[in-house]
Amino acid sequence: MDQRASAWHLLLLVPFLVLVTPWVNTVEPRLFGMPFFYWSQFAWIPVTAGCLAVVYVRSR
Repeated sequence: MDQRASAWHLLLLVPFLVLVTPWVNTVEPRLFGMPFFYWSQFAWIPVTAGCLAVVYVRSR
């Protein structure tokens, strides 16, 4: 594996940021009546898919 490909793999750590930060455990702000804890997890789905797609394309 070349050095450039391994640098792109570091982008896979971005989705784990939501798991290790304590700011997720909150109710406010609400979005359409949904607590922050739930809608922030839904917001990370496209971010994670984007990170996976970029790493896949750039490390082939």
